[in-house]
Amino acid sequence: MKKMRFFAVGALLAVMLASCAFHSSKHSFGPYSDAETFYTKGNYPKAIERYQEYLDGNPQGNLAAIARYYIAKSYAISGNAAKARENFEQVVKQYPQTSWADFAKEQLEMLQGAAKA
Repeated sequence: MKKMRFFAVGALLAVMLASCAFHSSKHSFGPYSDAETFYTKGNYPKAIERYQEYLDGNPQGNLAAIARYYIAKSYAISGNAAKARENFEQVVKQYPQTSWADFAKEQLEMLQGAAKA
């Protein structure tokens, strides 16, 4: 009986792992995934566009705070401090109890310091 249970658990584990391996390369969050790719490659205008597309379709989505934060970061990196500030402020206002709001506050302080310099 123990051998049978061991075999059943092993077979189930093998099926689960094979399933994960098969689907992992196709897993995507659509515009959000595209935005991440553009951001990491330094194509900030396209990243902003795709993050915004994600937000337009998922305004209350699980990744909304992160998308808004990276829109702001993309503007900051691109040299548009006004748009960066506006988007960081939205993160703080819309998602006040998240770590993304804390990160946005830090970025706002950095932008404030850069403006004074």
